[in-house]
Amino acid sequence: DRSKPYGWSWMKEANFEFMPKLTSSQSVALLLAQSHLRNLLPIAMTKDLAPVFDAANKALTTSGWKDWDKRTAVLSSTLSLLPPQMSPKVLQVVQSALAHKRRLTGHYRAKGSQTSKPVTIHPLGLLSRGSVMYLVCTLFDYSDVRQLALHRLEQTMEQAESSRTPKDFNFKSYIAGDGKLLLSRGPIRLVCRFDAPAAEHLRDTPLSADQKWVEIEGGRRIEVSATVEDDEQLRWWLMGFGAQLEVVAPLKLRNLMREEASQLMALYR
Repeated sequence: DRSKPYGWSWMKEANFEFMPKLTSSQSVALLLAQSHLRNLLPIAMTKDLAPVFDAANKALTTSGWKDWDKRTAVLSSTLSLLPPQMSPKVLQVVQSALAHKRRLTGHYRAKGSQTSKPVTIHPLGLLSRGSVMYLVCTLFDYSDVRQLALHRLEQTMEQAESSRTPKDFNFKSYIAGDGKLLLSRGPIRLVCRFDAPAAEHLRDTPLSADQKWVEIEGGRRIEVSATVEDDEQLRWWLMGFGAQLEVVAPLKLRNLMREEASQLMALYR
């Protein structure tokens, strides 16, 4: 009953029993996506996928793989924080602009600021860092790639104009490199001495491919050296060991850790 091109749709609560049956592998993959990729699934598609998720559940009713998505979990190795309040409307507009390669306008409140400012955004990708969603993008006519926290974005509007992508930009390469770093100062050769129990996990999950492991002080301590990026995540990780770790090199990082320890002592006096 609409104008050309004519179309058709399923009625709400339609019976999908006549659809091609999903295999167990397909069903498990779909339900895992529903459980663990909820924040990355486009809002506009979520309702459309509901009958498919129902079909996946039915396909596994008599299978040994039933409830596999409820018996698997992904846990963070750091403290889990409650996610910030994020507007579903903003997320939907961002997802649509990203999918259609269109520019966005909106207002963004920078970290530490009380007011928001108008921005023109060229979306490049979405990433989830802990409990926070970020939009990877460029702003205005600049070519440097930025990350905007979605909960600080408001009044977004998708524009008709196409967005611009920096020359040779590849989202997967970006996430594997600069995108995963926080305020990186470049690579360093890190040398640390751990209490033996604190270092044990680095046997199975090394810091880098060139990590070296040396037992010292009769095995009571372990000296670990590795080439790593000196960014904020590394420093938070090091400080989390407290008195179980001593940074030996580089000297600049050792001095920083010493200063932090002095300030901690002053606080706890």
